[in-house]
Amino acid sequence: MLRYIDVVLVVVAAPILLLIGVPALGYLVGAGAWIVLRAVGVVVERRAAAIGNVSQELTVRLVYVLGRVFLLALTIVLVRRQAGKEDGLATLLVILFAFTIQLVVSVINRPRAR
Repeated sequence: MLRYIDVVLVVVAAPILLLIGVPALGYLVGAGAWIVLRAVGVVVERRAAAIGNVSQELTVRLVYVLGRVFLLALTIVLVRRQAGKEDGLATLLVILFAFTIQLVVSVINRPRAR
């Protein structure tokens, strides 16, 4: 459960934040993009782990990470352009929040050298 706490927090926070007036389109698009790309990341990680060749494994993971950053940034830009500053900012903040939570969890869970 801790591995996907970022997704859980984004989903649980949605009704509360929407009730207090966060732009719905921005929040939902940001949350949706984050959740879809996290699901794709799970598939990519499983496939990369099954490759066996370290070089190819790293290449697959790097392509995914760079593609994910590009798609999230593109999502923010498109929402801002189509729906306005407030929705674009909401999208940015949802993605930034989820990314920060995922980063903290990955640091906590990383293997430690002895």
